[in-house]
Amino acid sequence: MFCAISGEAPEQPVVSVKSGTLYEKRLIEKYIADHGKDPVSGEELTVDDLVEVKAHPEIVRPRPPKLSSVPSLLSALQNEWDSVMLEAFTLKQQYQQVRQELSHALYQNDAATRVIARLKKERDAAREALSNVQEHLGTSAPAQAPEASSESMEVDSSGLPEEVVSKLDETNKALSEGRRKRKPPAEHTSVDEIKTFTETLTIPSMHTSRSPGITCVDVDHSGQLVLTGGNDKHVQIYNKAEEKIFANLTGHTKKVTAVKFRGQEVERDIAISASADKHVRIWVPGGSKGYHVGHNITAHNGEATDLAVHPSKDYFVSAGMDSKWSFYDFESGKSIVDAIDPETQAGYTAIEFHPDGMILGAGTADSTVRIWDVKAQRIAATFGEHTGKINALAFSENGYILATASEDNLVKLWDLRKLSNTKTFTLDEGYKINSLSFDNYAQYLAVGGTDVRILKAKDGSQLASFSDNTAEVTGLKWAPLAKSLLAAGLDRTVRYYSAPN
Repeated sequence: MFCAISGEAPEQPVVSVKSGTLYEKRLIEKYIADHGKDPVSGEELTVDDLVEVKAHPEIVRPRPPKLSSVPSLLSALQNEWDSVMLEAFTLKQQYQQVRQELSHALYQNDAATRVIARLKKERDAAREALSNVQEHLGTSAPAQAPEASSESMEVDSSGLPEEVVSKLDETNKALSEGRRKRKPPAEHTSVDEIKTFTETLTIPSMHTSRSPGITCVDVDHSGQLVLTGGNDKHVQIYNKAEEKIFANLTGHTKKVTAVKFRGQEVERDIAISASADKHVRIWVPGGSKGYHVGHNITAHNGEATDLAVHPSKDYFVSAGMDSKWSFYDFESGKSIVDAIDPETQAGYTAIEFHPDGMILGAGTADSTVRIWDVKAQRIAATFGEHTGKINALAFSENGYILATASEDNLVKLWDLRKLSNTKTFTLDEGYKINSLSFDNYAQYLAVGGTDVRILKAKDGSQLASFSDNTAEVTGLKWAPLAKSLLAAGLDRTVRYYSAPN
């Protein structure tokens, strides 16, 4: 048996009940008197926690010698040796502790250096993104914004042709002038009128009952033609004035996920549709059905989920579950450029052009919203505070605000000038949101899903609520000056809400 402190055979062996370690009694008692803990385990230790070990044969110690004799000198030397052993043991422990602390400090310094480098990179990328968005919005960009890397995007072609870029710039200049300072006219529907809204018109039994449900809706410039897509794979155009379905268009092999009118001020506007069958179809007036297929585009490698028409009315984009958006020309029906998002494989679920046409908002199935620079096909900003699939997004007419909604029953408003979430509207627990729509002057925000609600865009206060639907609402469309609100849903019905006459 050897003492854990001195490494020698003890004369009076004792055992610590805390660590079970053997010590020389005089050494451990000195250590306890100085430190009050077990030298091996570090636990609190008292003399009462020591148990004497009965060894055989017992060592009989001589009487204490006097310092005037050789035995007394030897005893004094022994005491000095004991003190040295205790001090050496303590120094060894302190040395090990200092080494460990130094190791941790070096690791923390290295980690802090890496974090600082990453934050600097993210800061530079954020400055670049803010500069791009502010340039499109016509506000001043921060000085000396460093150039960001283009690693955040992957483009399948070299970019947009010069004539297309020129058209985008021309449209942006024409639309941005005066829009931001435009105020609602006197005839715009007031808050008090919104509160009196009630169901004033119903168009029932749209699409078939075998696979029931309107999945998407749009209205032409006149407000008389209602374009719908359904779970029955059909695209329908309803003439409101004649109160009948003007065209029932077939050809898609799976449910229709999005429909849009081109937006031209003509009697019969061109329509487009996207489907879960991965195809996008352009429908042009003419033929025995009133419309026929102008172009059938194999758009995506996954489900085509949404469409958006550029403000110039010459181009449109489609988005799909292959995490790609494609930019098309209406006349040729050909893809001009395809942009793939390398940061997600979850796919795009919603897409919308900014009112000036220079940036594109895209929602993903993994709860993030991307803001794309259309000309450069580059991600300018990413918003990621939602939970669940992004179901809907909408830009305000002045171009400053983006509204988004996902499966977390939240509606978030993002200020594109600051690239930050400025407001969050929380709806009922379990409330499902499928559609968002600002009126032309961004005074009101309509929310469609479990029911239909009209919120005041400034503070999110609820102005009106309608629960006439017997199934989820999937599409919303405001009339000019917010005179009425159209809602379509899975109950095969289109409803109009407006102030009573």
